[in-house]
Parts: sequence; C-alpha cells; structure tokens
Amino acid sequence: MTNLKNYLEAKVNSRGNKNLNYLSSFFSETELSILSEKTISIVGTNGKSSTANNIAMLLEGLDKSYIVFTSPHLYDYKERITAHIDLNLNQYIEYLENFELENNIILGYFESTFLIAAKAFLHNDLDYFICEAGIGGKYDTTSIIQSKTVVLTSIGLDHTDILGNKITDILDQKIYVSNNIETLFVSVLNEDLIEIIKSEYTNYSKSIFLSEYLNSKNISFSKLIFKDLNYYLSLMVVDLLLQDIKYADLTNIKIKEAKGRFEIVNDSPVKIIDGAHNYEGVEILLRNYENKYGNLNTDIFLGFKKGKDINNILNLIIGKTNYNLHLIEDDTFFDQEITKEIGYLLDKHGKNYKITSLEQFKKNKNPSILLGSLYLIGEYKKREL
Repeated sequence: MTNLKNYLEAKVNSRGNKNLNYLSSFFSETELSILSEKTISIVGTNGKSSTANNIAMLLEGLDKSYIVFTSPHLYDYKERITAHIDLNLNQYIEYLENFELENNIILGYFESTFLIAAKAFLHNDLDYFICEAGIGGKYDTTSIIQSKTVVLTSIGLDHTDILGNKITDILDQKIYVSNNIETLFVSVLNEDLIEIIKSEYTNYSKSIFLSEYLNSKNISFSKLIFKDLNYYLSLMVVDLLLQDIKYADLTNIKIKEAKGRFEIVNDSPVKIIDGAHNYEGVEILLRNYENKYGNLNTDIFLGFKKGKDINNILNLIIGKTNYNLHLIEDDTFFDQEITKEIGYLLDKHGKNYKITSLEQFKKNKNPSILLGSLYLIGEYKKREL
C-alpha cells in the first residue's frame, strides 16, 4: 500500500491543482454543509499561517478541537495538517486514488493535502477546521467550502500574474473565497480598502474590523508590529466567535512563535530567518528588524522562487545603505530563480553582491537575515535537523 509521503512526493514536480470543478464531488452535500458551518477560512497576502496557528493555539487553550490546514511546509508535509490529536493520514490515500480514477484526473499536491485535511476533520467530528487559502481565494482550491467565517489578514501585491496588478483586484480575489460569508473578520488595512469592503461587497452579512476591536479594548494599533496584529486578529476571531469566554482568559493563553517567520536562530551575532517572499512581506520584515535592532550593518542572504516580483523587492532593499547582498547559489531549493536573473537586476542598479551558500549564512560572523522564500527557509531547516 502506498504511504502518504510517497504519494505526495510523486506530485511535487507536477503542475496540478487545476481540478476545481471536480473537488466538491469528493464530499457529500452533508459534508460540505458541515465544512461551511465549521470552517474558519483564512485569506490574505501575508500572515495567513501565523494567524491560523494562533487561532489553533487559542482554541486548544479553551479545550476546543480542531484541524489546521496551512501551506507550504518548511521541511515535512505533516506541517500542513496539524491537530490537537494524533491523525492517521495514510488512511485517506485510497479515497484520493479512487477519486482520481473515477474522474480521470490527477490531483495536485495542494489539492491532495487539502482534501485529506478536510476529510480528516469530518471523520474525527471536530469543532473547527482552520483552513488557509493557497493563492487568492475566489478560484482557490479551498473555495469549495464556501465558509461562513472568513478572516482577511492583509492585502498586498503578490501572484499578480494570477490575481491581477491592482490592490483592488487582489482584494476581490481574497474576499470572494466564499459567497456565503456570515462573519468577515478584517485586520488593520488602509482606510480606502476598509471603505471599499464596507460599501462594495455584498457577499457577507457582518464585518468586524480589527482597528475597531482594538479601540474597544483601549489598545493603540498604530505602533503594533505585524506579528502583534496577527495575534490580536486571532484573538478577536476566537473572542467573538465563541462569545461565552472572558477576554482575560484568552490573553492568558500562551502562543508559540511560528517557525520560519522572523525566527531568531542566533543572538550574537543576530541571525534571522523569514519566509517573506513579496514586497509587503519584505517591507514588514525589514521594518520589524530595524525597530528591534536599529540600522545595523547587515548581510542579507536572498533566494527567490520563480515568478516573484523580484525587481520591486530588490528596489526596497538596495534603497537602504546598511544592507549587503548575498545571493544563494543555484539549485539550493525547489523552483528557485537562477542567480543570473537576480544578478542582472542588481547590475542594472550598480549594486554589489556575492553568490554564496546556505552554509555561509550559518558561518557568517555579521548580523544576517535569510529571506525570499519559505522553500529556502525549509531547506535551511532540513540542513539544521
């Protein structure tokens, strides 16, 4: 019998995830209704995984049962499907193989892990399915749930070839992960986007904005870093969904730091790894770093997945004089953009750089940041195990 690891590894290099029209039939109508009622769908450009894991830890602290589905993983596919209980995921391979055979399709990696997570949630009769969208929302695999609870973490330019080149286009893609939203939870966004959400969308019954929630708690959000906003967004979701709990009890629940997101792997010299891979994510990372450490002379080790808006990210970094650039050598991680392409952009700006290895990041004696892709961070993690 095929084990799940082998089943998924066979899909790594396939360009699947194009079976949206078939996926609903993997579930019965009753199952889809349960998923719609019990799923917390999380969409946004950045902060989805952190928010999903925060919500899970808060629910666990309140003795609620859950499964969390996130992506991508850093070094083990099991990171994508986690729960407060042990799960036997191998039992669902037969479901997937039969589904592929009956419909004459090949499921993609993301589709497969999502279907397993949803089926495991249903079979274990749990309280909440915390489900992170992949790309966008409207045409995302997870949209088949049509969740009644949706959480919007942030809006920025990423995957523009799929989602569009305008912030409003991307907002549209995210919010329409469901046409059946009862409660839409929204993080701190700029006022123009908030006004658009309030005035132009009709696919939700009620919207709750983090800025208003924080004001009600006498918390100033203007100085909060992105990680803290994700925490309070998660707190708001659990607080207002459950309603019968005390806010003080929620704030006493300990939250573990998410791996690979502003993770400090060394203190002296400071070394940080972060999967920031789009303009907004890198901007947030550098702002948080500078707030914490000042304008340290810092070596930045960069590696990007193909298809990213590399030029704008580089413009952001090279506009600061305290950063020295190191490009991670080719063939270090999955679907990596070649250094020649990145170097060409840097040469146009007259910016010096070095081509180096992950091992050099570890050995480096200067303050350092490794960023550009969660796949890169995952590779670093694998080599550290």
